[in-house]
Amino acid sequence: MKKVRSGIVLFALVLLLCVLLASFGAEAEEKPVILQTHGYRGTTSEVLRAAGFLDGVMGKPLPPDKAKVIDVDPEDIETWNTWKVEAYTPLFESAEKNPIKAGRVPFIGYLPLSIYNPWDMLNKDGFEWYCGKVLGWKYKVYWCDADPKKQNDLAVMAIRDGVDAIVLDPADSVANSKIGELAQKAGIPVVCFAIDIFHPWPLAFVQRDDYESGWYCGKYVRDKLIERFGPDIKIGIDIPIVDVGNSWDAEAEFPYVKAAMAANPGIVAVFEVMGGYHEAWVRAAKDLGWSEEKIKDVIAVDVDFFPVNIDGYINGYQDYCHMMPTGPDLLAPCLEVLKQFWKYGPEALPQMGDIFTVEKYIPE
Repeated sequence: MKKVRSGIVLFALVLLLCVLLASFGAEAEEKPVILQTHGYRGTTSEVLRAAGFLDGVMGKPLPPDKAKVIDVDPEDIETWNTWKVEAYTPLFESAEKNPIKAGRVPFIGYLPLSIYNPWDMLNKDGFEWYCGKVLGWKYKVYWCDADPKKQNDLAVMAIRDGVDAIVLDPADSVANSKIGELAQKAGIPVVCFAIDIFHPWPLAFVQRDDYESGWYCGKYVRDKLIERFGPDIKIGIDIPIVDVGNSWDAEAEFPYVKAAMAANPGIVAVFEVMGGYHEAWVRAAKDLGWSEEKIKDVIAVDVDFFPVNIDGYINGYQDYCHMMPTGPDLLAPCLEVLKQFWKYGPEALPQMGDIFTVEKYIPE
């Protein structure tokens, strides 16, 4: 009799454990989660994108227009205006350093972030089109495969090749400050785009508003989640935010994206830091056995231009709220800054915090 009772008790305990496990699994399945992917966190671009998304999804208002990202101190502007004249006038006046003054065709070294994704390929295409076709200048592309050390080495090579200027999208804001040091020593102007370096030498830094783009993505996700779960939902508490990734190489981050999704099957929204991460999470979802309906129900937003996963785009897996500019939108101003500098000197350089416009900075 005791053995029978013991068996019944044991059976009851096993049954209870199964019920508890099943209910836990169901609860985990239903727990809504936001997945935030990250590019390399050592870059100014990623810091701004991530901060903007978090502020937007948590309901913080967009800062006033004149202080959206940084509020430039008038004293800093005055310091910059004085420094740029002292630093760059010798380059402008030198026939050796100024190709337009010397009457020769400028030779530009292009050092991009160098990832084989649509963003960087559009940048490259835009640069080659505007530099070669529109301006008629010579150029050489120095592709570093997103390796900061390699990019520094390629900058040395570009200087030895005799480039008149460098257009730079650094792989690392700190490590590639070395390029500013090298260029300053060689008397070669640098214009950065998309990502800055921690060095004073660049003539200009041409940037999209990464913070605002991230904020609009976050705001869009917030609005959609409130529509789905009601106005009392507490994002960050009822719907936690799980972040993953520390690289512009989405393929390298794929195992981590998949692991995060496996641990959080209730993902309802994804912030894609670039198109490659769209492909990563959609592929992970399919590998994990998610249905097409579940994938399509995810609120996917992307601050980068153009999806890698064409199948996902055609079938409606995305719901973008704020696209990034294409390559020429950033690269044309970089090259025009150089042209205006060589033609008119340091006074023609954009002011700190200015919005680049054709009317103002390309008067002809």
